[in-house]
Amino acid sequence: MSARRTAAVAFVGALALVGLAGCSGDDQAATIADLEEQVAAMTAERDELQAQLDGAAARYDKVVAAKAEVEAVLADESAYDDIATMVDRLAAFATDGAQMEDDVFGSIGYRSAWFSTLSGDVEARIDTVRQWTDPDGSTSGSLWVWHGTNAQGNPFALIGVSVMTYDDDGLITHEWVGYPYTDEFVREAIRGAGTPTDATGTPWDEVAAADSGGA
Repeated sequence: MSARRTAAVAFVGALALVGLAGCSGDDQAATIADLEEQVAAMTAERDELQAQLDGAAARYDKVVAAKAEVEAVLADESAYDDIATMVDRLAAFATDGAQMEDDVFGSIGYRSAWFSTLSGDVEARIDTVRQWTDPDGSTSGSLWVWHGTNAQGNPFALIGVSVMTYDDDGLITHEWVGYPYTDEFVREAIRGAGTPTDATGTPWDEVAAADSGGA
């Protein structure tokens, strides 16, 4: 019990003792019964609040652990026989009815969304830059770079942000995805000419030269 709650119970008890001093036997019994009811109510309230805190802490731990596993999956595509198997693993961290709501491409089922992200129209990967989780585990978010080769064979790189909500078991129920670009820029990145630069603003020919060790 917290110090404040303990003091409150003690205060109620002190008032009751003062009141009992001048009461008859029946009045004293009634006062004691009333006091016991108040203490029982306060104890129940305390226990309920503690249960809520314990539940939030447990959910937070589950979410943090799940996010670490998701990052491990995304970082090691070679560990999976194919994209479908990899996507199955990612979908295991969400509820069956979870949706991924993309500001540009709309809302679809969580597994289908991951499949499209990693292999539908593109050959791509997601690299997480920053992430956070609310202390109660109800919400988390991440800043990431989605990059690869699009359906037309052109390189692309997009910065994006995701905000996920979770159920009591730490499973994703909804994920919102947004971009700091116009819708047309994002569509062109995935289905057209790609992006003129990588996510840092470096032109692709300079990126290729750096990757090959050239000047």
